[in-house]
Amino acid sequence: MGHKHKNRLPRISSPLTKLKSHYDAIVVGSGYGAAIAASRLARMGKRVCILERGEERWPGEYPEDTLEAATEVQFNGEHGHEGKRTGLYEIHKNKDQWAFVGCGLGGTSLLNANTALRPDPRLWNDKSWPEEITQDKELLEQSFQHALDMLQPTPYPMDWPTLPKLATLEAQAKGAGAHDKFVRPPITVHFKDALNPAGVHQKASTLTGNDTTGINDWSKNTTLLNYIPDAWNHGAEIYTCCNVVRVEKAKKSAHLPGPYVVYFEWQDDSRAAFLHEHGANIAPMFITADIVVLGAGALGTSEILLRSAKCGLKTSDQIGKHFSGNGDFLAFSYNGETFVNGVSMGDEDPKKFEHGVGPVITGLIDYRDTPNVMDGYVVEEGAIPSQAALMLRTIYQVMSDHSSKSLKTAENLSFQEKINRNARELSSYVAGVYRGAMANTQTFLVMSHDDARGELQLTDDRIRIHWPGVGSSRDFSRLDGLLEPLAEAVRGTYVRDPLTAATDEAVVTVHPIGGASFGRNGAEGAINHKGQLFTGLGEEVYEGIYVMDGAVMPMSLGVNPFLTISALAERACTLLARDHGLTIKYDPTLVPLDFKTPQYPIPYNEQESNPVAYELAQSLKKDSLNEVAQLEGDVRGLIVSQPDNDSSSDSSSDEEDTANRVLPSVFSGWGSKSADKAEIKKAAAEAKKPGVSFTELLKGHLSTVILTEDFDTADNQARSSGSTMNVTLTLSTGPIDEFLKRTDHRARIIGTVSCRAMSDEPMMIESGVFTVFTGTEDDPADECAILYKMILHCASGERYRFEGRKPISTGHVIEGWIKPAKILVTVFKIENGVETVFGRGKLGEHDDDFFTQISSFRGDGNSLTANLKAIKEFSMSTLGATVKTYLPFLNELKYPEDSHKRKAYPRQRPEKTVFDVLSSDGFKTRLTRYKGKKGPVLLLHGASVSSEIFSTELIPHNLCDYLLAHDYDVWLSDWRCSILVEDHHRQSNIYGGAYDHAAAIQIVLKETGVKNIQVIAHCVGSLTLWAGLLNGDIEGVGAIVSSQVANRPINSTADKIKQSLQLVPLFEKVLRQEEFDCVTHSPSATLEEQKDTHGLNTPKKVTILDRAIDNALRFMPMPVQEYCNNAVCHRASFCFGLLWEHDKLSKNMHDNLEEILGSINMESLKTLVMGWAKKQTLTNVEGVDLSSPEHLKRLENVPVLLIHGAKNQVFIPEATLKTIEELRNTNLPMTNMTYDYKSDPWIWSFGLHCG
Repeated sequence: MGHKHKNRLPRISSPLTKLKSHYDAIVVGSGYGAAIAASRLARMGKRVCILERGEERWPGEYPEDTLEAATEVQFNGEHGHEGKRTGLYEIHKNKDQWAFVGCGLGGTSLLNANTALRPDPRLWNDKSWPEEITQDKELLEQSFQHALDMLQPTPYPMDWPTLPKLATLEAQAKGAGAHDKFVRPPITVHFKDALNPAGVHQKASTLTGNDTTGINDWSKNTTLLNYIPDAWNHGAEIYTCCNVVRVEKAKKSAHLPGPYVVYFEWQDDSRAAFLHEHGANIAPMFITADIVVLGAGALGTSEILLRSAKCGLKTSDQIGKHFSGNGDFLAFSYNGETFVNGVSMGDEDPKKFEHGVGPVITGLIDYRDTPNVMDGYVVEEGAIPSQAALMLRTIYQVMSDHSSKSLKTAENLSFQEKINRNARELSSYVAGVYRGAMANTQTFLVMSHDDARGELQLTDDRIRIHWPGVGSSRDFSRLDGLLEPLAEAVRGTYVRDPLTAATDEAVVTVHPIGGASFGRNGAEGAINHKGQLFTGLGEEVYEGIYVMDGAVMPMSLGVNPFLTISALAERACTLLARDHGLTIKYDPTLVPLDFKTPQYPIPYNEQESNPVAYELAQSLKKDSLNEVAQLEGDVRGLIVSQPDNDSSSDSSSDEEDTANRVLPSVFSGWGSKSADKAEIKKAAAEAKKPGVSFTELLKGHLSTVILTEDFDTADNQARSSGSTMNVTLTLSTGPIDEFLKRTDHRARIIGTVSCRAMSDEPMMIESGVFTVFTGTEDDPADECAILYKMILHCASGERYRFEGRKPISTGHVIEGWIKPAKILVTVFKIENGVETVFGRGKLGEHDDDFFTQISSFRGDGNSLTANLKAIKEFSMSTLGATVKTYLPFLNELKYPEDSHKRKAYPRQRPEKTVFDVLSSDGFKTRLTRYKGKKGPVLLLHGASVSSEIFSTELIPHNLCDYLLAHDYDVWLSDWRCSILVEDHHRQSNIYGGAYDHAAAIQIVLKETGVKNIQVIAHCVGSLTLWAGLLNGDIEGVGAIVSSQVANRPINSTADKIKQSLQLVPLFEKVLRQEEFDCVTHSPSATLEEQKDTHGLNTPKKVTILDRAIDNALRFMPMPVQEYCNNAVCHRASFCFGLLWEHDKLSKNMHDNLEEILGSINMESLKTLVMGWAKKQTLTNVEGVDLSSPEHLKRLENVPVLLIHGAKNQVFIPEATLKTIEELRNTNLPMTNMTYDYKSDPWIWSFGLHCG
């Protein structure tokens, strides 16, 4: 038992993302028959799944005012469905017969009138009942008793306040000479605070009369308060908004876990827009089971079976036959002289009323002692729902004025009677429906008999009641003759229900029964005496398909049918248990139910509960058992349900589902006999932290031929062969506060996938996970992606893993919104735990579906305010993520000290040796050696960096390790522009780098004993190498590889513009800066946070100038796709030009640029920018041009390889072409290589990281 949470409403249904692919038993519906089946099956130890088409609502959540109630009305008529599909009140409009049923967890028990009557014993003698039922009276009586023990009906107590409507009917019975027939029937209402047999604490009735619209005082014994929580407490799983459409016998397959497949539509609000737009194009979901119990009510079960038969399930042709309205007849005594108080209180405070309305039915006159049992009937008093009272007030007045069956004609009324009558009508209009005529209006609900010759038909894929002449065939005049004297006794005007009175043909029932009735064989009925479905006209049945609800009735009952439905369901469960060698434990729950954790959870072993999570874990390279268990908690939600898991663990607390967060244990702390309505409503509003859900409809193609990662080719091939894929996804965030806390904004996915290349039938999504705008360390810098990961389950039992990635590159504002990126899809087939690539393709949203998707956004909280707040928070979060992606220059800048991940790729290298190098002009630099057999090779870096551009561990592959892997003797020089040497702060002519190279080369020659070495030089390192060689200061070089530039430093247009703006002199002379640092820090950074990774920079206070530069560089002109919010990246691009394409740079590298970049002293920068680059040639310290033919001849006998990025925006490719031309003119050996990348990524990754 868990901690008790006062004033919170339970939530025992689970999010659909927790639905398993297979159960021992699936129960469809949650009314009397279904709830009983679920409870008893769970008590047998079966793994039970309840699928209910309506919503889970508890007392405190039912509508009480007219506007609230109006939004909960749905109609099924000739022209289709109207209203919310999960609306609490459902009206079936037909030409002949109308029917009213409930929709919600608890079924029609939420709205019925509570009257628990047994049928006349003589009815069991009718031949329509199977002999097995009528002859085994002991089992039938035992079944009735089981139902009574759980439902606990009791008459309205004699010691409770007198109810005017009850006293009125009793007086009428006495006046009619039928006082001996007047009874207070047993009703399923609590009249004291007590724990019920399911362990749910119920409250005493507040006598509001709201029973037929949903009562909020916890007094009504609905299945939601007994059988349903009992099933949950014994391990059953409950899923709401799941409308079952058909059942099929599974095809034989080695993959299939069970013999029956149940298809259902998820009626989540967020999918409603797509269902309206696309209808049949939205594929149903499905699960499998060994046993299927249909308990969706007479109309619902018959619809499922008729559709199943249409889709190939072999059944009896009696499906839909023997439909009965149970002889229901509704009438009223309007505006009598007796105070009846027969209008429910609705949202009014019971304390305002002098008299209670009472439960809807508290008294009846039993006229069932007729010689012919089919002539018997009962007359029950009732209460008019307050939500309908305003409308009925006018209707009754009009009907009364034109009724030929009035108590007296106008001329027979005395003047005083006319005055009183009119005054009462006026009072109802002025003072409200609790005064005057409506307060004196009495309701008569008659249950009698009809011939059960109605037929339920499937028309346009919807259930329709076909019963020509039912209105004219019923002997309404007999009932009129019986009820008119009762109205006359209180001097009221007798009127029928408005529909029957208006047409004399259409009949209304609140007790539809039949449609899948008992029979000895399939020629007589749809099911056998056990409730098993016949496979045809004979006696053969489906061993695992049962019907347990009002549909089983072969005839009208003449009384409220729910007790008989319950007894027959109890009987069927007893026989089911016998057939399977099981027993049902009927012990009541004697302790308060803990709505947080079931008392008797069904254990799941690891092999049964973990396979899908384990498969997904493997695909995500999660190897340890702990990681598998945690992943299962993330994507499957099973951890919470396993009692041996530590609920306090990080994964459990992070993933605890809505039910486990908000469930209370008991409601026993509410105190007084009459629960405070405001307190209950407040509890209802707080019961559930709202989340957001929305639906996507994705369409595309899947190729099973092109299996490489060439998605374009795969998509083209799939299009040419017509291999389509349609995916309907509903994404659920869970509680929005937790969603926003998660850095990856993970959401759950439920839905279906249709792809004939994979399965002839739609596939169910399991373990679906959706992550919003999430990039990994290996993704391109500042590229975000939407990831879809899910398991696809086929009806045949086969499984696939679906992996989708929708890349979103920074800056593509127009393209991103007008033409959303395609989802790159890879499908893996899972067989025996092994995954193989099955197909590749692309998916996308249809242009026409954009606004439909927007309209699908829904909050799942219990109040409009909470839902709107959740949607707003979600929208602002995703909008913020979108702004960060598409408009990065508006975002906060990212600094080195800001939180970010660092992923290292360490490698084993030979022991390094470090040499101190002293140049001829007195600069101290260093040289690092990794000894090898080939070479040696000297690597020279550019400006504002270090030798780590060749050896960094921030990327999977680098040039240093590439050379070492091929056994080269690698020497890394950190010359005076290296951020790893202290002297890089000293002012120096950039040519001085040649002196550093010369000294380093001499050390290499001395240590290795070779005559010359090979040099790979990058950027400014290449420029200074060439300058030293051409000036004759460097000797001992046998071969050169120059990256991005050689002797002709010709800048791009952007850099030329910066030259013309005299920015270097501005920084040096005006702003008095001694160096320009590519690394910057946030204004709030501490001195400790400013220390660089090399310990060479002295931390200093961030100045106003630093802040001004950082903010100005947000808007630095550059190609739109290269915008980012990394302040270090901005500075590097400003100083030298765009050094890389962001889609060629990993997020890991981009987020940690401060490890690679640093400062350059102003003298070196001035020489480079205002000297060499401006003159487009190299010069020595005396200013002599080093690109003359005489100087170039110094490279004679030195092979040269020139590598240049075709998109280089620092030194343009024409610079290298000019070098080539000059070398050719002097007949020097050289090779040119031009590649499609920018500058630095090639050096960092040796071509393996730049794409």
